[in-house]
Amino acid sequence: MKKKILIKAPILSRSGYGEQSRFALQALRSREDLFDIYLVNIPWGKTGQTISTDAERQWIDDCILKTMMYTQQPGSQFDISLQVTIPNEFEKIAPVNVGYTAGIETTKIAAEWIDKCNAMVDRVVVVSNHSKKVFENTKYNVKDQHGNDVPNWGINVPVEAINYCVRLHEPESVALDLTTDNNFLVVSQWGPRKNVDNTIKWFMDVFKDDPTAGLVLKTNTVSDSITDRIYTGNRLEALLRAYPDHKCKVYLVHGDLTPGQLAWLYQHPKMKALINIGHGEGFGLPLFEAACNGLPLITTTWSGQMDFICVPNKKGKQVPKVVPVNYDVQPVQKEAVWKGVIVEDSMWAYPKEASYKRALTACIEKEKHYKQEAKRLQKHILENFTTEKMHEQFVQFVYGEEIKKVETADLPKISLITSVYNAAEYIEELMEDITSQSIFEEKCEWVILNANAEGDDVEEETIQRYIEKYPNNIIYERLSEDPGIYETWNLAIQKATGEYITNVNCDDRKHPSSLERHAKELFASPEIDLVYADSLITDNPNETFIKNSSADRRYNFPEFSYDNLRMVNLPHNNPMWRRSMHDRYGYFDRKYRSAGDWEMWLRAASQGSIYKKINGPLGLYYFNPTGISTNPDNFGWKREEEKEVFEKYK
Repeated sequence: MKKKILIKAPILSRSGYGEQSRFALQALRSREDLFDIYLVNIPWGKTGQTISTDAERQWIDDCILKTMMYTQQPGSQFDISLQVTIPNEFEKIAPVNVGYTAGIETTKIAAEWIDKCNAMVDRVVVVSNHSKKVFENTKYNVKDQHGNDVPNWGINVPVEAINYCVRLHEPESVALDLTTDNNFLVVSQWGPRKNVDNTIKWFMDVFKDDPTAGLVLKTNTVSDSITDRIYTGNRLEALLRAYPDHKCKVYLVHGDLTPGQLAWLYQHPKMKALINIGHGEGFGLPLFEAACNGLPLITTTWSGQMDFICVPNKKGKQVPKVVPVNYDVQPVQKEAVWKGVIVEDSMWAYPKEASYKRALTACIEKEKHYKQEAKRLQKHILENFTTEKMHEQFVQFVYGEEIKKVETADLPKISLITSVYNAAEYIEELMEDITSQSIFEEKCEWVILNANAEGDDVEEETIQRYIEKYPNNIIYERLSEDPGIYETWNLAIQKATGEYITNVNCDDRKHPSSLERHAKELFASPEIDLVYADSLITDNPNETFIKNSSADRRYNFPEFSYDNLRMVNLPHNNPMWRRSMHDRYGYFDRKYRSAGDWEMWLRAASQGSIYKKINGPLGLYYFNPTGISTNPDNFGWKREEEKEVFEKYK
């Protein structure tokens, strides 16, 4: 059953919690057959907001607006809430509430966290097994409201650890001139937990006289602002004054970096390792990202990173594949105590100075060995922390019920229908685009009818070449006359044998998994007759969905309702529908030249047929200046058709 879920999260924050929020959103969006997603963005401390303009950001903005409109309706409610924040801020919002927190880096959680978890949420997700164990093992001796002793009071709701998934991006250069050959990278906010002062000081002790050594410090104090850059730079200069004649270099990188720019740092040939000798990590995202990119790690073997820095040996024992730094577990510093979050009598790791210094030199002296270890760790992570695995775990825990996954083998046959008429300019790229669909060979038949009896043979010759490659998938016929596009579709449907049907337009293109996504959504929702999705828009012919000039310009269609369908043809160029619709509601009306599909969808919806939008673009629409629906010369009669359909289904 599909559930309305409200995500309350710092979804646009440039922070660790922002990254966590976007992971949650991506996981839930991977199963929009299960979730109807609503979104409230909340601030996170003083961190800035993302300024991206990509497809995900567009979706987020649309979803926030959708949520605002929905919550203004009388009786609006949600089935589940997912709250991405620290437990102090958990609320009872819906019948089922899920708290999603980074957890804790120490050995104990605050009593306030236990109280909030037990009172406000039904289950809790954390990002590492370290946090999970601390949540489950923290106990207090308290008194109840009647003054009775309650020993071993603790969390009484389920707690699950779900890690992040692999994060790989194409490198994008950073304005950083690395003049040194032996460089070490730090990606940390400069605060008490991250131990940045000692990271720098002890590095300087080892390399102050080495002109080949460099420390790349990607950091800030509070935010990515210019004021913070000045303040952070002054902190660094003050610290380095203790080493007046140092020959090594320290590079300060401040401000927001794209994932590609971070990848450039991780993959730089002059980078020897990433350093993290912080006191503890909820998960250790920079460590994880560096490991994904094959960069050696200098770190302790304690707290959140233990979930991913270990590789099982032949006997099954988990062995850390890092340059290890020894540590002691001791009480947190007084300045790190945070009322209601980091409690005074909790403990975390204190890396040992001598061990850290040995690790720095070992990373250079045994460079080949540690690079090999890093490659082993990289292979382990790429195999075991896939997007599919992590998203599946997250979705299952949040959904809270057994989920039947739709496999490709479960899908029925899908019939693609195409009317070809003077399409020589597009036919080669069209055939390649459709035959490259993820489920084309396994699940699709493609009925192509050439309505141009007297045209040239370019289309037919191209189609025949593809028939030779896919004889079991393509059905082709050249008609003796042109009956019009909608009657051609009707003839194709009558020849088709699939349970699901979709039209394929000669000048449009599809996301490589468009047919699979549409079919799985339809299969998972037996009450739905038709599914549709947004399309990117291009002014250039024969581009592909993966490589196009749309710059994220798109058709953003609203969610299905009969009123919305009367205002705009929601399925547009991207529908897939059940063949049974034609048994109940008839075929396309052949008298129309442009509005016949809109009329068909309104005819069915007016009699109770229900449609569903798949969020996100899955098609590429070519705004063809000579197309039937886009040629300005056709706008007169096209408006008349649309007016007739609109009046017919008042």
